[in-house]
Amino acid sequence: MSTKRLSRKPTRIIKAGEIKQYYSMKQAIDAMERAFSSLSSGDSFVPLRNVSRLPSNDLLMLFKPAFVETDKRVAIKFLTQREKSCIMGIPVIQGVVFVIDSETGEILSIMDGEYITALRTGAASGLATRYFAGKDAQTLALFGCGAQGKTQIEAVACERNIKKVLVFDKNSKRAEQFISEMEEKLNLEMIFCKDTSMLAEAEIICTATNSTKPLFRRKEVKKGTHINAIGSFQPHMQELDPLLIKDAKVYVDQAEPCLKESGDFIKAKAEGIIDNNPIVGEIGDFYLKKIPGRESDDEITLFKSVGVAIQDYAVAADIYKFSLEKDFGLEINLFE
Repeated sequence: MSTKRLSRKPTRIIKAGEIKQYYSMKQAIDAMERAFSSLSSGDSFVPLRNVSRLPSNDLLMLFKPAFVETDKRVAIKFLTQREKSCIMGIPVIQGVVFVIDSETGEILSIMDGEYITALRTGAASGLATRYFAGKDAQTLALFGCGAQGKTQIEAVACERNIKKVLVFDKNSKRAEQFISEMEEKLNLEMIFCKDTSMLAEAEIICTATNSTKPLFRRKEVKKGTHINAIGSFQPHMQELDPLLIKDAKVYVDQAEPCLKESGDFIKAKAEGIIDNNPIVGEIGDFYLKKIPGRESDDEITLFKSVGVAIQDYAVAADIYKFSLEKDFGLEINLFE
């Protein structure tokens, strides 16, 4: 009895430009809702990330898998990172995301990982804004004018009727270039701020920096403000005044990594300002109605994110599915 051997599925190569052209921030935010709810419900599996460093130089390699059992797909993000760029124009962080059929092991897609990282990080802040920010918020303050800053603005603008953006960055030239690009793209009024004297105007604050000390003081944040903080993902980093963490209603992407990895929590605890766990809950817990959200107009809410591999999975799997519907990307047979 002979058996017919089926051919392998082709691998779809998807570039950053194609993702930007076809896949919207709104889709990414909705994907984050599915991702965080599956994380909090236990339906997803996120193994510990593997980190390796080449002994001969400072190249760091990160391997981050995740999957949802019911979806029958796995996503793996592979990143390389150097302490500093060795060649002009080459990013410090580079990466790709693989989407894999969990039943057959076939590589369904290989796509740009750099933009996906910025996209899913912005989308997480967009989801937190959807859940926790004041409904009438119109002024956003952004700290950090890098790639992450762009998607922070895009995501918040998806969820609230933003009219004005206050921009903070140590590099004034970079800030001016950033403002020129984003004003044209999003048709928003954007103001470069040399200090934090205007911060009290903001109803939403996003921090996307590599700072090692607080960017602003607790007393500069007005009642009812919502904050998305994504920059402090290592113990030595810090964006937030510990007093702000103490006074805010704190939500996170995933509790254990945030408490162990974010300098915002580590330093606030070391100073004796917060206890072992100042967190109300994970953002997915709010979707599942396990924890309360904003309960008054005066509450300060804070969403702290260090990034979880299930975010990469959710966006990458969604992009792959959408690419089949809209027929973008390049199909190749890697094994022929």
